[in-house]
Amino acid sequence: MMKRLLYTLALLAFMTGASAQEAYNEAIRMAKAVADDTSRSLDERKIATFKKDALYYLGSMSYKLTPDSSATMLDHQALALFQFINLFQGRLAMTAKKDRPAVINQFKSISLAHPRFHDPNKEYVLAYITNEGFLTKFSLDTDWVAAYNDIRRRYSK
Repeated sequence: MMKRLLYTLALLAFMTGASAQEAYNEAIRMAKAVADDTSRSLDERKIATFKKDALYYLGSMSYKLTPDSSATMLDHQALALFQFINLFQGRLAMTAKKDRPAVINQFKSISLAHPRFHDPNKEYVLAYITNEGFLTKFSLDTDWVAAYNDIRRRYSK
C-alpha cells in the first residue's frame, strides 16, 4: 500500500512539473514498462496493460474527435486514471476475499456511469468488463477525472 502511495505521489510531482502532454506520455511509458516486465506478477502486468490500453484509447479518441483538445486534459485524465486504479487496488487489498466482487462492481459501475466519448463500439470499450481474465472491469470509454472524483466522494463519506 505504501509503495502505491509513493508511486502516486511521484507521478503527481512529475505531472505538476512537466510540460504539456509529457505527463500523459510518461504515464504510457510507465504502464508499458510494468506490462512488459515479466518479473512482475501477472495481476500487476494485467492492470498495467489496462492502464496502457485506456491511455492509448483516450489519446486516440481525443485526437480523432477533438484534434485541438488540450494536452493538459490528457495529463489530468492520465493522473485520474492512475489514482482511480490505485484506489481500486487499495480497496481490494483491504477487503475480505468474499466481499471483493462488490468492490469490483462498485468501481465498474462508476466507470460505466462516466463515459467520456459515448463510443458506440461497445464490444471494444467494454472488452475488459467482458473478459473474465482481468480484475480491471472498467470501460475504456471513461472520463477518469469524473470517475475518480465520484469514487473518492463515496469513500470519503
